[in-house]
Amino acid sequence: MTLKNRLGGHTNSYHTYSVEEALEGIAAAGYRYVELSAVRGWTEHVPLEADAKTLGKIQRMMNQLGLISLSLSGHSDLTTKEGLADGLLAVDLCERMGIDIMNTAIGGHYSENEDEAAFMGNIHELADYAAARDIRLGIEIHGEITMSGAASIPVLERIGRPNVLINYDTANVEF
Repeated sequence: MTLKNRLGGHTNSYHTYSVEEALEGIAAAGYRYVELSAVRGWTEHVPLEADAKTLGKIQRMMNQLGLISLSLSGHSDLTTKEGLADGLLAVDLCERMGIDIMNTAIGGHYSENEDEAAFMGNIHELADYAAARDIRLGIEIHGEITMSGAASIPVLERIGRPNVLINYDTANVEF
């Protein structure tokens, strides 16, 4: 699989701002691509249960600003059934918005005390659901289980799905 290198702004960088303000800031910074945030209880620029009217409004804003959706941040705690349900909703949003990459981490916002067995019990369903819709899942370098690229590779091997990749997000890395 050949991937294009595209650099984009992330609406989560505008965590405390509205989606309108986030998109305007990203466009003003000169970005052409954007990762939209749809993270329940954190940054809900795209609500997981968004109706067609809401998605249409967001798409029109992006069109007016010359922005293209690069990916969707659909983080949820994939060690829980509730987190899996939110992950499935995020994949649905990707399909509805024509986005082919959904990024997530393994655990919740802080990814402490992650349960790898519980994650493995849920990730295959999410990965297969995404694959059936031609959507790739990016697992972030984040938390305990995927704390580095080297730690992530055996996790990806155990997942064993070609549509599940590593997402290197510099916002979560200390230099």
